[in-house]
Formats: sequence, structure tokens, C-alpha cells
Amino acid sequence: MLRKLKKIAILLIITSFWIDPSLQIKRMTKRRILYNPMEYRFIKKYIISPSERLCQKSPLFIIMIVTSYVGDFELRDMFRKGMPREKLESMNTTRIFLLAEIPPGEKNITQNRIEEENENFHDILQGAFTESYRNLTIKHLMGLQWVTTKCPNASYILKVDDDTVFNFEKIFNILTKNTIKKDFLMGYVLKNAQPRRDNTNKWYVSLEEYPKKKYPTYVSGWYYVTTPAVAAKLINEAKYHPYFWVDDVLVTGILIGALNIRIIQMPDEFWFEYMLNFMIHTNNSILYNRDIIESFLVEYRV
Repeated sequence: MLRKLKKIAILLIITSFWIDPSLQIKRMTKRRILYNPMEYRFIKKYIISPSERLCQKSPLFIIMIVTSYVGDFELRDMFRKGMPREKLESMNTTRIFLLAEIPPGEKNITQNRIEEENENFHDILQGAFTESYRNLTIKHLMGLQWVTTKCPNASYILKVDDDTVFNFEKIFNILTKNTIKKDFLMGYVLKNAQPRRDNTNKWYVSLEEYPKKKYPTYVSGWYYVTTPAVAAKLINEAKYHPYFWVDDVLVTGILIGALNIRIIQMPDEFWFEYMLNFMIHTNNSILYNRDIIESFLVEYRV
């Protein structure tokens, strides 16, 4: 028995010399895929897809992806009025809204209404997963994935929330003059942010979900700019990280950090917009005040 084991050992040593060393290195260095595929399986499964024509116009300068709650018809309507499609097209820009499935128990929304909205505007991407704060990461990655497959030739991606107020013409002019050649992500950089540990807070994060005391430096998900090339890298990198539902921390912090992609702070001239959006996103009385949002959209319309 001992002699047999020795022969097997010698055989393994000899044959190892005939195996391509590069293959051995690849086996040793290949990262283990960590995520649960069930949590990402709906990224490519759509209930509604935007018109294929949105990305066929060349050259496409900016593709705008807008995260939106499925029932926020008025916010999407104000967004479209504030930045009309015709004006965006004249600036070689197109736009889609990212939605998910209607949550159980939601009585004021119907799928027929969502489909009618898309028939009118052809700008909705609806994923096959339920609307939830816990599914924001899936929605975020779904938008990036769609761009990488449908609009890979776009120069830039502008990711915003549907309740974000901003001057599109200003960011358009900055990107027109942009001379950055390497991969980057530009937005409102947040440093030393800490997880919310109060379990009564809707953004509560348990120690099991995120054990560290601070988040990595990341960019606010309200509003950032990157490229389809970076989006493709983010989608691929997500496979090697545990799912985390705070989407901007995962996408623009953990994943960007792992890829060592440069983060750029928005220019100082965007400071007013940052403060305005900070108020909108942290004060519900402002968040759903149509008159306030509409007045700013009129002031900042392109």
C-alpha cells in the first residue's frame, strides 16, 4: 500500500512539470465568486425594456439612467417636462427610467399604467424584482448592465435619482471639455460615513450586513458620472463581493475601491446643487413637495 502511494505521488510530481505553468498560476490567482446568484439573477430579466432606438443614434454623448419608484408617476412626469426629450436629443443625450415590480399590497399602481407610460415615452426599464430599499442595488446594477449591452458606445453615463435637482446643461458643458483619459467616476464624494445602527431607521444596517465602523470613501448615488467601460467593470466586479443593499456604498465605494478606479469630486460650482439635494433627500416634507421640485426644475431646465 505504501509503495502504491509513493508511485502515485511520483507520478503527480512528474506530470506537474508537463502542465502549462500559466494554467497553474491562473488556478491559484482566480478569485472565488462570492455572491449568491439568486440575488443578482434578475439584473438581465426585464418586464419592460426601452426602445432599441434610444441608443442607435450616433454619436451618443450621454446616456442618463434615472432610478425611480414604480409609483412615482408625477416625479417622472416633472423630470420629462424639466428636460424634454427633444432638447436632450439635440445634445446627443438619451434617458431611461429604472423601475421594479409593484410591491404586494400597493393598491394605487397598476402594471397596465406602467405599460401605457412606456408606450407613450419608450423610456422605461422595469426589472423582474420587487420595489424595495433592499433591492436598490439590483436596480442600480440593472441600469449599468443595460447600458453596457445596449449603449456601449456612449461617451458617458449620468446616473441620477428622479427626485434629484440639477442643471444638465452645466454638467454637459463640463463633460464636453473633459480631458480625462483614464477610467473615472465623478460625483459628490463622501468620506468617513458610518452605517446607521439605529434599528428604527429605514437605512439601518446590522453588523452582520456590514461589520466595519465606517464605509469606504464613496460617491453619492443621487448623482454621478462615469463611462460604459467603467460600468462593465463594475458589473463584473460585483460577482466577487457579498451582496449589500446600500447601493451607492457597494457600487461607488466597495466595487470602485476594489477596481482602484479614480474618484473625482464634483467641481465647486455644483456645491449649491449638492446642498439642495441633501435637503430634498433628508427631509420628507421637501421630498414630496411638488411645487418646490417643479419650481427648481423650471429654473434649471435645459
